Amino acid sequence: MFENIIHKFKEYGISSIREVLLPLFFLIFVIAIWQYAVDQEMVPTLILPPPSAVVEVFNANRVLMWGHALSTLFECFVAFVCAAVIALFISALMTLSRIAHRAIFPNLVIFQLVPVIALAPLFILWFGVGTEARIAYGVCLALFPIVVSSSSGLLNTDDNYLKLTQSLTAGRWKTFLWVRLPFALPMIFTGLRIGLTLTIIGVVVGEFVTAQQGIGYLISFSASGLET
Repeated sequence: MFENIIHKFKEYGISSIREVLLPLFFLIFVIAIWQYAVDQEMVPTLILPPPSAVVEVFNANRVLMWGHALSTLFECFVAFVCAAVIALFISALMTLSRIAHRAIFPNLVIFQLVPVIALAPLFILWFGVGTEARIAYGVCLALFPIVVSSSSGLLNTDDNYLKLTQSLTAGRWKTFLWVRLPFALPMIFTGLRIGLTLTIIGVVVGEFVTAQQGIGYLISFSASGLET
């Protein structure tokens, strides 16, 4: 068994081992400092409970917490899929049409300048206090970074490849599917990664106000009773 582990370490290299072990050791170090600070009464337990107490409460209420977590995960999944589909469609449209790019992109930038938290009452007015409002809020937060990153990748394709496709009389759609899209994949996935984070933030923030279940509701309810 140990020989297999050593062989794997040699196969992946020392750098790969460090990439795994360093974050793990740092996490253990932070948790140890956290536990020590609370045990030595440097921080009141009411403000910052020790990790051991957190684990104990989680084990005692894991069924309840998993129920709220699944509700939040479902809303995040739906919001992220909707945001990704809409954003990729807008990015493709702006790539294929200069008129669409000039018409849509400035409005997206202006819309992004508006504090999204200020739009929360509008989402409640438009969609009510149900799941739809939280999904729409998550989509709104995630849309802009996905559009910007995806459109940047699609529009910044190497000119040499575009000239080659033109010389081969490839149409606009073939150029988009076989040249622009593959080269833009790293930027697209970067935008999706950022969008996923913002989707979770949007859904959880929405649950603070409009939900009777979910991680955000559980945090808000626990905070009202000083259950940190």
